[in-house]
Amino acid sequence: MIFSWSVQLLITPRQVMSKKSKIIPIIGLQWGDEGKGKGVARIASGLSSQDLIVRFQGGNNAGHTIWHDGKCYVFHLIPSGVFGRAQIHLGAGMVVNPGALREEASTIPKKVKFLHRMTISPHAVLTLPTHILLDSVSEHTKGQRRIGSTGKGISPSYTDLVLRRALRVGDIYNPDFKKKYAALKKEHKETLEKVFKYKWKGNELSRSEKKFWAGIKFIQSLQVADSSEIVERALNAGEKVIAEGAQGALLDVRFGHYPFVTSSHTIAGGVATGLGISPHWVGEAIGILKAYATKVGEGPFPTELGGIRSRVWCRDKKVPDEKEKFSNPNPNSRDEFEQGIALRKLGNEIGATTGRLRRTGWVDIPLLKYAINMNNASKLILTKLDVLSGFKKVKICTHYTINGKKTDRVPFDLSRVKIKPIYKTFPVWKGRLFDYGSKLPPQALSYIKFLEKTLGRKIIYVGTGPEEHHVVERYWK
Repeated sequence: MIFSWSVQLLITPRQVMSKKSKIIPIIGLQWGDEGKGKGVARIASGLSSQDLIVRFQGGNNAGHTIWHDGKCYVFHLIPSGVFGRAQIHLGAGMVVNPGALREEASTIPKKVKFLHRMTISPHAVLTLPTHILLDSVSEHTKGQRRIGSTGKGISPSYTDLVLRRALRVGDIYNPDFKKKYAALKKEHKETLEKVFKYKWKGNELSRSEKKFWAGIKFIQSLQVADSSEIVERALNAGEKVIAEGAQGALLDVRFGHYPFVTSSHTIAGGVATGLGISPHWVGEAIGILKAYATKVGEGPFPTELGGIRSRVWCRDKKVPDEKEKFSNPNPNSRDEFEQGIALRKLGNEIGATTGRLRRTGWVDIPLLKYAINMNNASKLILTKLDVLSGFKKVKICTHYTINGKKTDRVPFDLSRVKIKPIYKTFPVWKGRLFDYGSKLPPQALSYIKFLEKTLGRKIIYVGTGPEEHHVVERYWK
């Protein structure tokens, strides 16, 4: 469903992308959970059967939520454009849990014929059951120093790649694959026993190994294609190529808030290394940001509602705990902690992969500028603006005060400085945002235009509700 809007020039999903054949990275500009899935699905609706959508990094620690035909789907490994016509590819920079991939594929309705257009790179790393165990045991032993890992085995999988002992998708066709699996499993078990003093509980790996081998059989039924070859072939033919990022720019292993990061390059620069292509193929990115900010796990969060109290609460409590104590949180409470809980409830900010409570706060301009510049994001998509409907007033952090000085620069280590955000306050519209259709209320336009002016980028799509058609497409000359 496409909305028209007088005084604006309507653009279609295909027009979002440059006419010159370059990869268009779709990058989250915050800590993940920005709504990249809906953004990619929206753009995918305008792609042809010859175009291509690729995942270039990460594993099933990602959770991309999409509403399609009135039903909610969460994709962890399969690109979010699966309901469109485009080709989809799991790239070389990914780590793939075979059992999880098989289970995810089974959730897609049979009427959606996608397996014939889905390929996987032989260079993608396999996540073993012992990787998952290593991840959870390692995180548990860190105690208060834990970083908030999803426990999906992502870090140990990438670690094995760097240690030059990883098993990759291409290895499953080797007659010695089971021997290689057994050898790596033995090394993992020795690490668990000697380093972490882990005590085995019977044959605890039997169930996860059964899923692993069923997943290996499933992968063997797929088409294997070299990432660089499939991407360059599409680009040389003038087709569109979308690179779907997982997590967000602030979780990049090198440029995120280290060590509270993921284990891969989530930024646009990771597209080239994640697909094995020359950087000249990578074009300007489309950046996705939420109308507020959320973060899962540990680490600094300057605009968090409720501050340290919120961080500890989200670390130690579960969804039932929150529902029991805050059955009807007030978004307009004087207590910022309760405002944060209300924002979490209004936005359903529960980890799609982990089920954990997401920490909530206001949009942070300094961090967004940092992410936009790092990714060369020329266009923006603003998601979940409708969630703010429950508030009377909302805020945007425009600057920081650090050591008594006003700045919009992000310090090297946010954990080691005391930051006081400087806010600008905005009034909120009345009622449900998607009920306004394509003519957004003045309060929403004021919020959007301020972001555009401050960030120096145009917001081309605005999410006004959870359904796939709850989108306003807009563009200023």
